[in-house]
Amino acid sequence: MGVLRARCALRWGSPWRRSFTEANLAGTTLAFLVVMSIHYPKSFFKLLSAGFLLAVLPLVIGLLIDTVAIGRLATQSQRAVYDAARVSHATRELSETASSLERAAQQSVVLHDAALWDSYRVLHERFVAAGAQLHALPLETPMQAELDALLEREQQLHAALLEAGMQAPLAVELAKRHADIADSAHQLLGRSSGAIDREVESLRSLAEQTESRVKAQLFMLLPFSIFVVAGFTYLLAKPIAQLEQGIRDLGERRFDARIEVSGPDDLEQLGRQLDWLRLRLVQLEEQKSRFLRHISHELKTPLTALREGSDLLAEEVAGPLCAQQREIVRILRQNSLDLQRLIESLLRHGEAEFQQVPLKLQPLKPREIIAGVVEKQKLAMVARDVKLQLQLDDFVMCTDGERFRIVFDNLLSNAIKFSPDGGTVSVSVRKTGSQALLEVGDEGPGVAAAEREHLFDPFYQGQAMAGGVVKGSGLGLSIAMEHVLTLGGQIDVGIGRGQFTVKLPLNL
Repeated sequence: MGVLRARCALRWGSPWRRSFTEANLAGTTLAFLVVMSIHYPKSFFKLLSAGFLLAVLPLVIGLLIDTVAIGRLATQSQRAVYDAARVSHATRELSETASSLERAAQQSVVLHDAALWDSYRVLHERFVAAGAQLHALPLETPMQAELDALLEREQQLHAALLEAGMQAPLAVELAKRHADIADSAHQLLGRSSGAIDREVESLRSLAEQTESRVKAQLFMLLPFSIFVVAGFTYLLAKPIAQLEQGIRDLGERRFDARIEVSGPDDLEQLGRQLDWLRLRLVQLEEQKSRFLRHISHELKTPLTALREGSDLLAEEVAGPLCAQQREIVRILRQNSLDLQRLIESLLRHGEAEFQQVPLKLQPLKPREIIAGVVEKQKLAMVARDVKLQLQLDDFVMCTDGERFRIVFDNLLSNAIKFSPDGGTVSVSVRKTGSQALLEVGDEGPGVAAAEREHLFDPFYQGQAMAGGVVKGSGLGLSIAMEHVLTLGGQIDVGIGRGQFTVKLPLNL
């Protein structure tokens, strides 16, 4: 039937809709290729927004198309149900009126009852009205033709019956022919029910087609959106990776490679700023190298005089020396030799980081290295009347002896400087499990809580006043920390009086 004549006017899979979807995908793809091949946007935010838009836009357009299609399908379904209900009601009204018309016609001509005759004429008018109402509804063409034929036959039969009159012998035959009219009306009612069933099946098939096309569109748009997301992920990740690599190079002191970032203008500007920082660090490194060379060269002049003076004293050129004076001269001469060795090492390695020197692990006894350092520091302790308390366990560990010596030498020198005159410095070394524990303490004021965070920073000096005639440079604890970390250990600062604890692996 024609209940859903309009349902085919705009189906989901109509050619214009498919063309629109294909054009949308083609346009989005073209835009993506333009972004990929021409240039980056001017800002990272614009690039991020463009990627989000290109990834979401096809899905949004597809969703809108599906929403419109499903909405129109729902509207058509509602209209179909409404029209089907009206057709069903009108055909049923026509069938019932035809049955009543048949009874009234036969009874009126058999009984020659005027009241029944008037009822027949009223039912005829009702039948005509029901037929006109049904004729106004959207019916299938065969059903429309059948209805027209039925109304025409009934009109001819009614006219013939009125012309003959209810008492004419022909009236009985004419009244019996109303049964054919009732049968045709019943057949029309059955056809309308079948047509409704067909329309329901058609709506179900159309809904399945819509569902299939929605799934097909989803399967088509999702890979495209994933492709767009992957492309923009690459565009976003590339400059970020270049920035990360540049920062890593700066952190690892690789200043030879230029930092270049290809991407949005703001990220490229950030890359240029990092490259400027690289050049600035190169200049600072060169300045540091020149400073080390100059200061090392300048230190050699007074050191030469110190060496010559100690040698003359040792040779008793200025007169004979007593035993205590010879011990002092020996200590001066030994320390001047150590200072000369350090300056020459500074000249050789002024431009290299200490971490670049490989470790030289070897079995050794910590107490022997500690004893050698204590011997070198004896003159400083005598000058301050500082007493030394030693608790040295006899054990073997595998470590870099030179680094261990520098760590202890800096900690002991620091303890002597901050001990009060006549104070006591305690040194202990022992084995605890798989570690060697070195503790150096003094009776000085200790480290203030506000200074603990920066205590191991290069050139940092706290508020506490150090004793001795030579002012410290603030490098001792920083150097000690670097060596301890290189050896795989840790160094801790005690609370209260000066107390440093070094933990080193035994490596056995």
